Amino acid sequence: MRPLNGIGGALIVDDSADADPQSTLDALDWLQAVTDGGQHRAIFVFGDMDYLGDYSQRGHRQVGQQAAGIVDLLITEGAEAAAAGRAALDHGLDRRQVLITYGADDVITRLKSVETLSPDDVILIKGGATARMERITRVLLADNGDRRYLPRAGLLFESGSIISHRPSWVEIDLNAVAGNVRMIKKIIGKDVSLFAVIKADAYGHGAIPVARTALLNGAEMLAVANIQEALDLRDAGIDAPILIMGYTPEQVVRQAVRQNITVTLYDLELARAFDRAARDAGGKLRCHVKVDTGMGRLGVLAPDAVAFFRSLVNLRNLEVEGIYTHFATADEDPRFMNDQLEIFRSVLLPLRAGGFTFKYIHAANSVATLTNPDAHFNAVRVGLAMYGLRPAPHIPYPPEFRPAMTWKTIIASIKTLPEGHPVGYGSTYRTTEPERVAMLPVGYADGFRRAPHVTPVVLVNGKIAPVIGRISMEKTVISVDHIPEAAIGDEVVLLGRQGD
Repeated sequence: MRPLNGIGGALIVDDSADADPQSTLDALDWLQAVTDGGQHRAIFVFGDMDYLGDYSQRGHRQVGQQAAGIVDLLITEGAEAAAAGRAALDHGLDRRQVLITYGADDVITRLKSVETLSPDDVILIKGGATARMERITRVLLADNGDRRYLPRAGLLFESGSIISHRPSWVEIDLNAVAGNVRMIKKIIGKDVSLFAVIKADAYGHGAIPVARTALLNGAEMLAVANIQEALDLRDAGIDAPILIMGYTPEQVVRQAVRQNITVTLYDLELARAFDRAARDAGGKLRCHVKVDTGMGRLGVLAPDAVAFFRSLVNLRNLEVEGIYTHFATADEDPRFMNDQLEIFRSVLLPLRAGGFTFKYIHAANSVATLTNPDAHFNAVRVGLAMYGLRPAPHIPYPPEFRPAMTWKTIIASIKTLPEGHPVGYGSTYRTTEPERVAMLPVGYADGFRRAPHVTPVVLVNGKIAPVIGRISMEKTVISVDHIPEAAIGDEVVLLGRQGD
């Protein structure tokens, strides 16, 4: 452990070289000893511990349990360390004393912007080697010259290294998600609520870490596809409002009531069944009504909407807090989107005149959020844009947005093939001259599709390299004739950015 001077006069104790359960518990004992008596505030910043295998959950929870009796503020970073945060809550720490994060930026923002650090603060920073918790220490230092004392100070890279047993892996940049959410909030303004759409495991980015990151950076509600996705979030200790945008079976309404989960209404008989189930559960079921203005899927048809709401008045166990619709062609046909918008407004007008009020009125998806302020109402639902994905090539896209997902592999072999040499199954490609090629240990079994009539490209050392021949189950060949520096072990990006 190394004591260092921090911003605001705080004492930073960097113990980020490595961590296991016993060394972390010993560090917490030390923190208790130096802060005992109440004159100093004990802050513990904790990252994932490495290589615990089946013991990981238990080991991280042990740390959280002990921290609950020692620290004034616990901040965790990472999926494994989150278990320590939940354990601390289970053992008595107030929710205001625990912050569960999945990115260094959120930790730094809390410590630099929300907390006012002072000479009365002692900050213990600890985590496994791959957690790279010294990244947090270096930002909190009062003297940048002290960075030379930090573990791995001589490394040239800033992000944590990826250790994978597979030669193909996905990296999720939650700091990119955080920045994208903040930019979306800047676009829509403080009076419009942001619903973070995290259905389908947050579009493959990881629902729980994305949910926490979005909420920490300005999202007010989460939107999912079904009850199971909502319950997974509740099981992870996320207590923010959640809207189920898809079908909810009558049999799970009791769980929705008890877990404070909001469902979508679009059918009167189903609404009556929900009302009975909520009454039996002894509570009220929060609901948003979906209006079909041209999508043709779930939703009350616009001409039937007013009668539908009048029928809901008698269902005393339903609390209708929102109304919404969904655009079918926002990225393709703005005129039809505006037609849908007018239909939606034509539904809202008589409802408001009839005395109906709504906490949330929402219609905008990512495209409408970025291009049509008239569609914002007082809430928007954003999925693709939050992950830094452009909804369509022609859609205006803030340059500050960053894609959160990168799919990578490595070069496993390089050789020069003679003229006329076939490549891959079916010999669909033959060299026309001596050609330098590289083999990648990834294929359609990993999801790297061999779509017909499409020539995929990858990035090697920041340069585009085309796939040649058919993609096999676990092998792909690329041409690197124009990349003479390419070598075995070089990183290859299949999806995302590399270099400039």
